[in-house]
Amino acid sequence: MKYLVLVALFAFAAADSYKAAEYQAPKYETPKYEAPKYETPKYETPKYETPKYETPKYEAPKYVAPKYEAPKYETPKYEAPKYEAPKYVAPKYEAPKYETPKYETPKYEAPKYEAPKYVAPKYEAPKYETPKYEAPKYEEVTYAAQPYSFGYDVQDKESYTEFEHNEKSDYNVVTGSYRVVLPDSRVQIVTYKADANGYTADVKYEGEAKYPEYVESQYKAAASYAAPGYKAPEYKKPSYTAPTYAAPAYTAPAYQAPAAYPKY
Repeated sequence: MKYLVLVALFAFAAADSYKAAEYQAPKYETPKYEAPKYETPKYETPKYETPKYETPKYEAPKYVAPKYEAPKYETPKYEAPKYEAPKYVAPKYEAPKYETPKYETPKYEAPKYEAPKYVAPKYEAPKYETPKYEAPKYEEVTYAAQPYSFGYDVQDKESYTEFEHNEKSDYNVVTGSYRVVLPDSRVQIVTYKADANGYTADVKYEGEAKYPEYVESQYKAAASYAAPGYKAPEYKKPSYTAPTYAAPAYTAPAYQAPAAYPKY
């Protein structure tokens, strides 16, 4: 009984000390917005290497003539036919009634034997037609004209040789001139020009012609001949201008703040 009373007292005290919990609205913090950082991409100028041109190597195909073997022909063996002489059967003789018989000796005709004619078969060798070979068509590679210029001068008093030659060209027009001392001591000067309209030349002579008496030359050709010096045309490497790169204009996106968060 005492136990029940104590339980009731504790229950009453606990009910008297209980207070309802107060409701607190949750606190909401607005997120901080950080603008994205934009880095302009770095542009690297492309490196341009002039392509190397290799002249194509052309090898003419080797033609191997087919080997022709004539067919082997064996002559058929000829076997002579075997001839058997006919067997002679003696006639049975019956004595005639006596009448002086007229007896005629029978004429015996030997049988005619004709040996068969052997006709050799005609053999025609097959006709061999040489196959027609068409060489592949090779298209010659043409190259664009390049500018050039050269000149040389030769003066050899011992052999009375004196001349000079100069020439230059751009992509379309060739101009030049040459000067040579003629045997009659005159100097011939030729100035020429060649273009799409053709070849034109202007010929001039300097000095007067002289015809001296002939004197046998005592000149002996040298054992070795030195070739005139040749100046290779100068090749100017084409200048390459790298293309300019315009970086695209970039506009940063406009940031719109989110709508305010409703408060409860």
